[in-house]
Formats: sequence, C-alpha cells, structure tokens
Amino acid sequence: MSKPFWDNHQFLHDTASASSGNPLIYSAFWKCLTGEQIDYKDTYFKYMVKHPVMGNDLSIKRTPTNNSPTSLDEIIGAISLDLIDDDFLKLYNYRWHDTLYSPKWYRVLQAGIYCLGKHRNFFKTAGVRDLHPIAYWVPPHIRHYMHKKAGKRVHITCIMFYLWLFSVLIKKNYKKGEKQTTAISQKNICYLILSDLNSLHWIKLFNHKKNFTEYFDNPNHPICLHLQNN
Repeated sequence: MSKPFWDNHQFLHDTASASSGNPLIYSAFWKCLTGEQIDYKDTYFKYMVKHPVMGNDLSIKRTPTNNSPTSLDEIIGAISLDLIDDDFLKLYNYRWHDTLYSPKWYRVLQAGIYCLGKHRNFFKTAGVRDLHPIAYWVPPHIRHYMHKKAGKRVHITCIMFYLWLFSVLIKKNYKKGEKQTTAISQKNICYLILSDLNSLHWIKLFNHKKNFTEYFDNPNHPICLHLQNN
C-alpha cells in the first residue's frame, strides 16, 4: 500500500491521494532537494514510453495509468531524473508525441493562429492536430539544459535559456492577493534546472524554500516537511 503523496510506483505527487498528472516533475523536485535517487527506469520505459506505430514513432504518456500525452514539465522531470536525454529526444527531432505526423509549415502556422489567445489546452479539446509538431516539441531553452547536462557544446540556445530564466525570475508569486501557481511552479523548475547544472550564482536568486512551500502549500507534504527540517 502506498504512503500519502506517494503512488505505487514511488512517484511523488502534490496531493495526499497521489493522483496528479505530474509525477515526474514532483519526483525530480524531491531528488533535487533531498538528494534521494529512486530508480524509475523500468516503470518509465515499460508503462510510459510507447511506440504506437513503429520504432521511430514515439508517444510518452502522462502517467503509467493515464494515456494522455505528457507535458513539457514532465519531460523536464524525466531529464532531471536521468530517464531521457538529448541523444534520446534528438532521435525524434525533439518531439515526444505523434512524432510521425509532419504537416506542411503553413498548416502549423494556421493552427497556431487558430489557437492564438485561447486556453493552452484548447488544441487538445478542439482536435487541432496540426499544432502537434510544436505543442509536443522541446523548446530551445530546455534543449540548452539538456546539452549542458550532457556536457555538450551550447550555441544560440544559451541566449534563449537566460532570457527564459530572467522572464521567470521577475514574475510575482501573488497578484492582487491571488496566488500565481504557474509562476511559482516555473520558479521551482528553474531552481531544479540550475541545481542540475551546478549553478553558483543564478540559483541564489531563487528563494527555493519560499517557492516550494507556497507551491505545495501543505505542512504534511514531504517536500514541505523536508524544508522545515533542513
């Protein structure tokens, strides 16, 4: 029987029921803060990494029991947990779902214009498949993270990475008294990435204890308990 906040695969979640759709990024946060390494490789490649059509088709699932395509945050979690890396994602042109579908560039542009201004998940509910090549594509700033983590030479992605860091850093945790969960989550992801890259200076700009505590917002959550005692 799993413990509160931990599922049967030893993934950490944000709720005591351990039923979130973000097990990898939360587990990566745990590894980052505690140094505890849990081996998820068997679970990940057996239940979450799928090749629906043939060997060069890829679809990474949200969780072992949720067949929906995973998110960029979860891809970052998988990278941090050393489940996938630049060499792996490069095989699929840095895409993680529906990788064989390659519409003409103008159709992707039309899809982007159609979804402009709508909720970020609108393309899913509306079935806008032409947006898949960019919706399920690892952006340059995260490719920089993968390259640096693997000890590879970095190029123009470096600029995108630091622009992204700065844009996240200046976001406010609260606006008009309302908690900005997405902004806080992005700050936690920045801290995770900078920790993986052994940052000496940028990482000091992120108040990780405050941000992680405000994000999970539960004194009984394992991460909150850890931060209280360390």
